[in-house]
Amino acid sequence: MVGFLVVAAVYGFLVFERPSVESVDNEWGTVEENRTEVETEITVDNPWLLGVADSAANVKYTVALNDVVFATEEEKRVSLGDDDTLTTSTWVNNDRIPEWWVTHVNNDETTTVTVDPSVVVRFAGVKLPAESLTRNRTFQTDLLAPLQTEETRRFSAYGRTVFVVNETNAQWGQATTERTPVNASATVTNSLPVPVPVTEVQYTVRMNGVVVGTGQAAEQTVIPAESTRTLEARAFIDNSKLDEWWVTHLRNDQTTRMSVAFDATVRYGGVERTLPLEFLSYNRTFQTDVFGSASTGNQSESRGALPDELSASPGSHRSPAVAATRW
Repeated sequence: MVGFLVVAAVYGFLVFERPSVESVDNEWGTVEENRTEVETEITVDNPWLLGVADSAANVKYTVALNDVVFATEEEKRVSLGDDDTLTTSTWVNNDRIPEWWVTHVNNDETTTVTVDPSVVVRFAGVKLPAESLTRNRTFQTDLLAPLQTEETRRFSAYGRTVFVVNETNAQWGQATTERTPVNASATVTNSLPVPVPVTEVQYTVRMNGVVVGTGQAAEQTVIPAESTRTLEARAFIDNSKLDEWWVTHLRNDQTTRMSVAFDATVRYGGVERTLPLEFLSYNRTFQTDVFGSASTGNQSESRGALPDELSASPGSHRSPAVAATRW
């Protein structure tokens, strides 16, 4: 009878004194050419059992961007810090960036970041999973906004106005593993009494100085005299260049200056010249703030099912942070 009461008391203690994941801190650590470190601190509520269990726990966590698993780590016997935190880290291969980018563009430039940590404590030979906590955060960009305008502008060459630009527009095409299309257009009016041939349109896309796209955007077209036409141009981002851009993005505090430049070869009066199409070219600075350090974007949390026992994994690495957040 006494044994039964002891077992019942221990069982009740484990049920009602179970620790739980209170919060998660993520930050970027070391940024290398081929990989990026993600550092994580998990704060545990009611950590008393960790203290009597040699101040250690088994930890597992996953970071996903639009369901693309960005980082995953499993470690055994992670020490509990003085402030009730468990600290661990993992490395992300930068070649995952193109896969995420495709989902971001095809999802109207929207990304949902999911951080799903779990902790398992051993107490008196019993596996004691902590109550898990899943965090979700959504961030957005708007990279083509400068071209979506009805502002009237003038395109001048040869000492006179050649076109009056009535409006410009740009939309993403369907991004694939290899490339991301940008479909740009401009409604232009040729006010001259003669047609103006545009023999070629070239483009260059740069992100923090990294050329991520270059080539021919349009073939020869003619804008008839005193008429209005839509000038279309299509650029492509080479997704294989995005891992190189990613390094500059993180090292620049998750900030990128994107520039899209279009040039046109125009023939007028028997003279052919290559001129910048300023009405289609633009610069755009954007930030991602993936882990929400600026407290922007939409955030939510949910308690999940208790985790299973965790397996062993390689040790973690620590380094100075680039950008941090507390969920």
